[in-house]
Amino acid sequence: LISKDVIEVFAARFLTNPQVLWLSESGNKVVLQDNALAAAIGLLIDPSKALPDIILVDMGNSQDGEDMRVVFVEVVASDGPIDLKRRTVLAALAADAGFEEGHLVFVTAYLDRSLPAFKKTISALAWNSYAWLASEPDQLIAMGEIGELAALALGKGGGTAAP
Repeated sequence: LISKDVIEVFAARFLTNPQVLWLSESGNKVVLQDNALAAAIGLLIDPSKALPDIILVDMGNSQDGEDMRVVFVEVVASDGPIDLKRRTVLAALAADAGFEEGHLVFVTAYLDRSLPAFKKTISALAWNSYAWLASEPDQLIAMGEIGELAALALGKGGGTAAP
């Protein structure tokens, strides 16, 4: 349910030109893998590695790809949040493909902030990442300095970042 909301709701609200590169769910590890898109942007996706539940690519609007973003999303219903260790591993994966930090976005998606999953894991979220709640789809919780997070500019910026 949360993965579906991330793809259908989050991506539409916060990304300019979203594409799904990777989707996995517990029980059926790889649900979707767009190898053509991965090859086009140079991002090697190895299913044997610890990948997040969803990898979105915001293709942006510029012809030179300057506004392209790789958005790593962990759904907290299946695994833990994007903590510092996880963020570091995912950033290294993207760096190997030539993506600079400013083109990476890290999101942990939750169903609702009143549920135990949110309360249990919110303190572990990595700095310079976001939390998104399916129950409050127009909002993002920004983990970090607003200036740095604003520089990541999530495409359309359809919601409001809350510090």
